[in-house]
Amino acid sequence: MLLAHAKPDEAIAGLVIAVSDPNRNVRYAAAEALQVLADERAVPVLAERLRTEGSSQVLTAVLVALGRSGGAYVAHRVVAFLEHPAREVRAAAAAALGHIGDAGQRDALWSALRYAPDDPGFAVRAAVLSAFVNLGWKADVARAIVELEEMGARRHWLGRAAVLVAIGAAGISDRTAWVRAQITEDQDPRVVAAAAGALARLDRRDEVFALLGHTSPVVRRAALVALQDNGDPRAVARARVMVREDPEVAVRFEAALVLHHANRPEADIYLVDALRSRNPIFWITALGALESRHGRSFGRDADAWAEFLKRDGP
Repeated sequence: MLLAHAKPDEAIAGLVIAVSDPNRNVRYAAAEALQVLADERAVPVLAERLRTEGSSQVLTAVLVALGRSGGAYVAHRVVAFLEHPAREVRAAAAAALGHIGDAGQRDALWSALRYAPDDPGFAVRAAVLSAFVNLGWKADVARAIVELEEMGARRHWLGRAAVLVAIGAAGISDRTAWVRAQITEDQDPRVVAAAAGALARLDRRDEVFALLGHTSPVVRRAALVALQDNGDPRAVARARVMVREDPEVAVRFEAALVLHHANRPEADIYLVDALRSRNPIFWITALGALESRHGRSFGRDADAWAEFLKRDGP
């Protein structure tokens, strides 16, 4: 996991060995690290792993890593997994094809999207729609949205989120009113986040900016992330205020992450403070951010991190 943030020339040799480790958790972690590196030198080992891997969990990570590391020439190795018995493997195969960009797999992706019997949560179908988005196939995106909604996508959070992301990516402006409504009316924070991102991509960033003052902390967090993800410079300026003044700890933490992703050193002090949180999401995320930025780790020892930053930090 740490090698995912190392220089590729230093990390690749160990990771291609670890992806065949006897322990499946090690194999999974190695494949996830190779997703981050997206290094073509890993393709032969990943392709061989597809042939021999018995764990569905590891297969999902290997498929996505192969999709990120190889080009269209690996599509024929991935497409067969769209018919795998495990839903998560089929979804990973769709995600991989979304990165590979081989138009020859269009029919196979459509078949996967239309096969619904054992996809009650829309995991596979949402992954196919996301693949169309990543590939920039706007006509396919628009048609797939219609079909998914006819299948009942709006009844499932993942279906709604995938449709919202696709609407924003494809610039389907006649759906703006529905997108706007989901930000304040949907009960699932993941859908709210997708809706805020879609509204920003529909050139409604001023509306998203106004939501930073919304009474709901879920909406404020979603708006802040949407602005950052869409390159709005106001996100960093507001994050500097919100990280100190917002009454909700989750919003303050999100603001710290915005500052971190903007490569602002001031984020470190807030991330160190988050290491003391009882919420594992906060401290695990904060630790990962600190490790990736500084290339070392003191674990959850906030005092050691503070001393390091005082001595060696910027």
